[in-house]
Amino acid sequence: MRIVSTALFALLLACLIAAPVSADRASGTWTGSLELRGNYYWEQSTRVVAPAAIVHLEAPSGLRLDAEYLIDSITSASQAAGVLEDVRFTEVRHQGSVGTGYEFDLGDAHLDVSANFRVSREPDYVSVGGGVGAALILAERTTTLRVGLNVLHDEIRQRFRVGAGMRPDPMGGAVGFSESFNALALTVGWEQILSPVAYFEVTYQYGRLDGYLANAYRRVVVGDVLRPETHPELRHRHSVTGKLAFHLRATHTSVQLIYRAYYDSWDIGALTPEVRLYQRLARDVFGRLRVRHYRQTRSYFYDDVYAAGTPENAPVTADPKMSRFHNTLLGFQLLLNTRFLEGTRLDALSEASLDLNLDYLWNTNRYGNGVIAEVGLRVPF
Repeated sequence: MRIVSTALFALLLACLIAAPVSADRASGTWTGSLELRGNYYWEQSTRVVAPAAIVHLEAPSGLRLDAEYLIDSITSASQAAGVLEDVRFTEVRHQGSVGTGYEFDLGDAHLDVSANFRVSREPDYVSVGGGVGAALILAERTTTLRVGLNVLHDEIRQRFRVGAGMRPDPMGGAVGFSESFNALALTVGWEQILSPVAYFEVTYQYGRLDGYLANAYRRVVVGDVLRPETHPELRHRHSVTGKLAFHLRATHTSVQLIYRAYYDSWDIGALTPEVRLYQRLARDVFGRLRVRHYRQTRSYFYDDVYAAGTPENAPVTADPKMSRFHNTLLGFQLLLNTRFLEGTRLDALSEASLDLNLDYLWNTNRYGNGVIAEVGLRVPF
């Protein structure tokens, strides 16, 4: 209830402070926007409610500032999370991030540089990360070359109802648990405007994860014994994503074709084709339909049943994401611009936009099917 009240208060605050202004570098005023989002996810063992507030500011000099605060309320069944009692429990995660950026004019080209920092905390997890990026904009803004580097450090603990931060020992008493991992992601991309109504981009990302990569609570049946889940401590990830977008002026229709290929050092390979269709339904009403299919192979150490003779130092897992599976997502978005409020008592919101998103996921792994819902309000000022 406290999370819902916070979200409602933020929504009221947005309505009170957001007043559109005509601002640019010549006027010497700041511009920006306030965005409020509510996210909901459900599948058979987990529910997530996540309100978020996002502020974007741009100074007269062109300096950009961004800040975001998000709360996750995650309710999981004990079987999914690995707790010792057969009950549902709820944990709350707080996440904050800040970012900045600036575009330099180089004459025939422009260089856009950016940096960000993020910290996330929940009762048994602390995550700190940040990154830098640069984009070289060429050929009268028709070509953009991007590069980005992000790093992450996570501290992992265990939290049971029988004792915070302590794991019960089979011989009695309790055992402390403390692990960590680091991640690095390098991204390079090329964006190209092909014509006034066509656009293409391709992105490659390399990721390196090092440290404790298993679930601190999950247990695996090996023969007739329960063992803690163990994963290899190093993982290399590679992915290539391509997007082709074009607009049909006669019908006010836009189409995006997206394809992603993924492979990692754990022998997981995945292909993800996606189609998005955007349609103008009325003067200020737009719809989006998306269909995405995901199919992956299993990791080399995943098995449905582990034999009793499995070596003690061999990686074992009960993570459904390590198995062979596929899923299909069907989603719809409705976006409404609020120009109809112009000249009314709510004129301050006449340049805002409201969007509603609903996705359904058909999933073949143990997580089962899921529902994803999101509502957002963006108010410029």
